[in-house]
Amino acid sequence: MSPDEKRARRWGRAFSSILSTLFFLGILIFVALIAEKHPWRLDLTETGRFSLSTQTLSILEALKEPVEIKAFFSSATPEEGHVRDLLETFTYHSDRIGYEFIDPDRHPQLARRYEVRTYGTLVLAGFGRTQSISHVDEQSIINALLRLSTEEQKKIYFLVGHGERSGHMGDKTGLSTARSALERENYLLQELNLMQRREVPHDAALVIIAGPEKPLFQEEIVQLEAYVNSGGRVMVMLDPFNDGGLREFLRGYGVEVRDDVIVDQSMGLFGGNYLMPVVTTYGVHPITDNFSFATFFPEARSLEVLEDLPPSIHVEPLAMTSADAWGETDLETLQEGRVSFDPGEDHAGPLNIVLLSEILVEEPEAVSDHAGTPFAMETMGADPRIGYVLVAGDGDFASDAYFSLSGNGDFFLNMVNFLAGEETLITIERREREGQPLLLTETQFWTMVWIVLILVPLVVLLAGLGVYGVRRKQR
Repeated sequence: MSPDEKRARRWGRAFSSILSTLFFLGILIFVALIAEKHPWRLDLTETGRFSLSTQTLSILEALKEPVEIKAFFSSATPEEGHVRDLLETFTYHSDRIGYEFIDPDRHPQLARRYEVRTYGTLVLAGFGRTQSISHVDEQSIINALLRLSTEEQKKIYFLVGHGERSGHMGDKTGLSTARSALERENYLLQELNLMQRREVPHDAALVIIAGPEKPLFQEEIVQLEAYVNSGGRVMVMLDPFNDGGLREFLRGYGVEVRDDVIVDQSMGLFGGNYLMPVVTTYGVHPITDNFSFATFFPEARSLEVLEDLPPSIHVEPLAMTSADAWGETDLETLQEGRVSFDPGEDHAGPLNIVLLSEILVEEPEAVSDHAGTPFAMETMGADPRIGYVLVAGDGDFASDAYFSLSGNGDFFLNMVNFLAGEETLITIERREREGQPLLLTETQFWTMVWIVLILVPLVVLLAGLGVYGVRRKQR
């Protein structure tokens, strides 16, 4: 073969290789364009952990308005990647869902606008409202979508008439920030004066008693008891040395309010206020599930779970101080600025700051108020219900001065959402599955050894030798 023929052959092979490469790249670009316009996903996991549930797909299909999800994450974190994959799955199944990631450090004005206090927060905007979630998974996102899309507003009543904390702006001890947050959660807030009404309204999802300065009248307490005993929910926030006349009411549901002020010695060591205990220990409950933020309770009192409770009452601790804290009972010493733990008089830590009492309500026909008149019978079904009384030994933690401090606001909203029955509209079973060991018989083991360690490498070696021989002959 002449040199010119060899050169022509080499150029022919080169041209053929270039043409094949360009043709292959063209196919890839064409497939990529089709995939962008018509994406297709396939979940090959045994449990379908990367697919959305049937419930979620039905809700996404029924969405009538677009929803934009704003994910506040620090850039290039592992959590961001996991959440991005989840949001991509949502947008794959619904063109009404959109999302964007925002770094709170680079865009602090957006974080302030949406009142984002922690990294890893999702803000869902749609239907003229917003919903925020701090624990991101399929269930929390779809429940936030349900709360956004529902037109029904649950009513929360704030008790008034006894010097309770106000909702007016400019009052640092008030609850205007908390009330605004509840309105964004699609709650309808109203005031309740039990001195002017004969009973708690039947449409009350929750009654909040926020730091009364004067004691409630006995008639009001009777109305609250009737409400709780019919499956109602009450949230009580009491500051130290002022029980609002509710001591016996709370004792009836297994909670004792102590006359003390919690002193947290660890806060003083770090230059903080030792009368502002920090809580990082929480009970096991849906309210505290996946809640990992510190909360602060300025000038709080401790709570005690009573013993020998009837089977129908169960009290669950939700927030506890560290062992370094104690309950100071000497108010005069506190006012003088001298604090020390006195065994036998003060209450040793760890101490309960928030308790939740669950009351198993009897059948509706057996529930009545103290006058013997059935309470809200027409609103109850035939099944037993559970009443709740949540008690916090402090009202400042949810006030305007401290609502945005660390996890205070999130903890308050978690409590309200649970009591109002909005913590979980649907439950989606986790589809994660632990790895299973592969058990092989002796025959299967040696078959694997021969195939993987001997046969496959031998085939590759022979194929390489064959290709080498063919190319050597063509030279």
